[in-house]
Amino acid sequence: MDEKTLDELRELAKQENRDISSLLTEAVQDLLNKKKIKPIFYKASDEAFDEFDEALEELAK
Repeated sequence: MDEKTLDELRELAKQENRDISSLLTEAVQDLLNKKKIKPIFYKASDEAFDEFDEALEELAK
């Protein structure tokens, strides 16, 4: 981790009265949740497009 980022992390930990480990855990959990959304979204949108394919084609005319 670069020095500037580490300094900012230390400052945030101090401001929130938390340890760096808990902030890093939260950040990694947020990242993992964010990455999980894409496959779920793509699956749901593919299913919706399949379900409404004919209607969407008619609307496009």
